[in-house]
Amino acid sequence: MPYTISEIIVLFFTYSFIGWLWETIYCSIKDHHYEYRGFLFGPYCPVYGFAVTTVLICTKDVQDNIFLLFIVGIIVATVFEYVASLFLEKVFHLKLWDYSKLWGNIQGRVAPVISLFWGFGVILLVKFIQPFVQKIINIEERDTHGWLAVGITIVMGIDTILTVISVERFHITTKMWDNRINQFIERVRSRVESRMAEKGRLKVGDWHHSVIQHYDELKPNRLSWNQKRMLKSFPKLRVLDAPKFMEIKKAILEKENRSNKNTAV
Repeated sequence: MPYTISEIIVLFFTYSFIGWLWETIYCSIKDHHYEYRGFLFGPYCPVYGFAVTTVLICTKDVQDNIFLLFIVGIIVATVFEYVASLFLEKVFHLKLWDYSKLWGNIQGRVAPVISLFWGFGVILLVKFIQPFVQKIINIEERDTHGWLAVGITIVMGIDTILTVISVERFHITTKMWDNRINQFIERVRSRVESRMAEKGRLKVGDWHHSVIQHYDELKPNRLSWNQKRMLKSFPKLRVLDAPKFMEIKKAILEKENRSNKNTAV
């Protein structure tokens, strides 16, 4: 094992935080306002921590060979990204990224151009970033004797449990929205069909505007702060079994934000 357990935990946390910091700064600049990123409540993105520690462990024996480091980095990062996407979809019914429009993609989970990016990223990580980070971790290990790793495990463990509960509530809320929208569409359809001379199945056209107009009537639950944050932080997020909610999620967010401002006033 190239690293001790406590080193792996601290590496995981360090790169989770760096990933969160990078995404927060980049997205805040891009969107022209502060954007709190991350899947968990705390200031860290575990997907970066998992990815980087996995890459560091798997490339330990080839780090002196740039070509092998590039190839192994591509393979490890691509497999990790595919598995992470599959896990989120099967466990949480969520899809946070979609490469369907990129050439050579596999189920929209991975794509060659993204894998090449990861390959160059791994070289940058191993050759320039990790040596500096490792020096800091070595000092930390010497001074805390692994107790920092214990604290990180407890804090992130609690955060993970709270996030799983929040995501499950988010899933339930979006499915409730979908059910209410479908019921609303059926009511409109039945009302219109009852006035038609010739009965037949009416194709309901643009229902989006009508749903938002009847927002207060349809609303099953208000979206929590974290649920709204998730929708804003991951614009490509899709709840796979709540398609209608996903179609109007932007309008719902705008309506919720306006309601919050009116309440505050």
